[in-house]
Amino acid sequence: MPKVSKKETPKVSKRSAKNVEVKQKKKKRAKKDPNAPKNPLSAYLLFCNDHRDAIKAKNPDASFGELGRKLGDMWRSYSDAQKAPYNTKHEKAKAAYAKEKAAYDAKKANGSDDDEDEDEDESD
Repeated sequence: MPKVSKKETPKVSKRSAKNVEVKQKKKKRAKKDPNAPKNPLSAYLLFCNDHRDAIKAKNPDASFGELGRKLGDMWRSYSDAQKAPYNTKHEKAKAAYAKEKAAYDAKKANGSDDDEDEDEDESD
C-alpha cells in the first residue's frame, strides 16, 4: 500500500514570522525637508576631518575601515586638553544650529515660504 502524502504547510520559523509582523506594522516615515538646517558635526568628526588626509598619506594602502580604526585609536589616546579645540568648535556649531533650527521652526509654524519668494526675485 503506497504512502499517502499529507499536504504539508510550509514551515515558518519564528524569526521570519516576526519579520512579517514587523513589515505589516511598519509605518512610512515622513520625508525629510531638504531646507531644514543640518545637524552640527560632533567633535570626533571634526577631528577626523582634520586628520584623515595625514593618516591616508602615511598609510596609502589602508582600507576605509582601517583608516577609521586608526582615527578612533588616535581620538581615544588624546587627552581632554587635546580634544578641547574640537569640543569648542562643536559647541559653537551646536549653538549656531540651535539658532537656525529655531528660525526654521518659527518660519515653518507661520507657514511662510520666504525662500521661494526670494528665489523668484533673484531671477528677475
